Amino acid sequence: MPSTDDTEDDILARFRKLTAGLDHEVFGHPPETADRRRPEPSAVQVLTVRVDLHRSTPPIWRRLELRSDLSLEDVHTVLQTAFDWAGYHLWRFAAGGAPFDDGAQQFLCEFDVEEGEDPDGIPAGEVRLGELLQAAGDTLEYLYDYGDGWDLGIVVESVREAEEDDAPARATGGSRAAPPEDCGGLRDEEDLKTLLEDPAFFDVAALGLELWSGMTMLTGPEDDVVPALLVEPLTLVGRARAGQDLMDRALLLGAPLALLPDSAVESALRALTWFLERADAEGGIPLTDAGYLRPADVEAASAVLPQMADWIGMNNREVHAVPLQMFRTSLQRAGILRKHKGALLLTRRARAYYRTGNVRELFLDSLVPSRYETEELAQVVLLTYVATTKPGLPLPMVEIARVLTAIIGPSESGPVTTGAILDLPAWHLLANTGTVTSRLSERGFCFSPEATSLAREALAR
Repeated sequence: MPSTDDTEDDILARFRKLTAGLDHEVFGHPPETADRRRPEPSAVQVLTVRVDLHRSTPPIWRRLELRSDLSLEDVHTVLQTAFDWAGYHLWRFAAGGAPFDDGAQQFLCEFDVEEGEDPDGIPAGEVRLGELLQAAGDTLEYLYDYGDGWDLGIVVESVREAEEDDAPARATGGSRAAPPEDCGGLRDEEDLKTLLEDPAFFDVAALGLELWSGMTMLTGPEDDVVPALLVEPLTLVGRARAGQDLMDRALLLGAPLALLPDSAVESALRALTWFLERADAEGGIPLTDAGYLRPADVEAASAVLPQMADWIGMNNREVHAVPLQMFRTSLQRAGILRKHKGALLLTRRARAYYRTGNVRELFLDSLVPSRYETEELAQVVLLTYVATTKPGLPLPMVEIARVLTAIIGPSESGPVTTGAILDLPAWHLLANTGTVTSRLSERGFCFSPEATSLAREALAR
């Protein structure tokens, strides 16, 4: 027993000596996480690193050159590209151990920071790679998708001082294709043969080109380079790999635009004009007691609606004329029509445009969001893809869904689906613009030349 003359400091010192090397969590005090960051080198370095997917058989790895002034958030983007992932899921870096290990310092993605799951974690965007990796043998761990658990080990092989023309990231080697997104954590050759055409395939030149083309996303979009409407979506998509394609398409919109003549627009918007004329008449467009268009109006509207050109059926019941019903409800969601006392009427905004002969302006204004919320952002992205896809060719729906997922962020319901894109009002407005030049079974996700041109015009406003 300590004597009564011992001070409190003496007792505490003896306790620490007796419990040295024991697990402090037993006593309710977890070990303190060491700060493994160091002052950055006085000159920017180029780090040659080998990145291995842990427990892959045969090994799946990449060799990269990374500038030390990249943020860890930037490195996350590079790794997503290097392993052909899409940025759908949560991620983190760890120094001094594996992600989630006690005692390892954690560097978190924005979502984890906002959720406050790890109060000691540091935002990855606030840390430079050169604070953690400075010499051969230094290591860093990365985890992507906490479900599938894609854990990568990063080891520095060599270091040199950066030169003026060194790219932020460059691929110099590697082996084998990476497992695809959401495959359940599979990482051996036999399993991957069921998912990949050639698990042994890896093209370092193609990866190098992809990294080079994507580096513009590391500095962010500039207001004078892309249309103003796209600055907000590009900022939100940030450094996600999906943002590279959106940026490439945004830059295409800087080319000169030849506007459609008014006569061509008038013909292309026949379906919209049909509803405007009748909704502006006294009493508007009457609806049935169940809230549908009357049979005679269904037949008349179907005759001018491109998506109804070869729809199967009598086309005299709106509940069976799905493209017509979707177009009509889209006009309501876009603020062109409103339901009042059993009839469809023009909104005040639509009436002002229509009665001054500005149908074109009404259509363009209805495609462009007035505020940036989830649906409005999605419509801007959709417009961008319609405007930059050759008429007659299908839109890359999977890529659009990736972009929207990167903008909206991870959710309990999972990534954005193509079904959600098909539900956007802008989709139905544009799909029913222009004339039909192919059968319904062949049209798929294609748009007319008039729709493509008007989508570009809307984004340029």
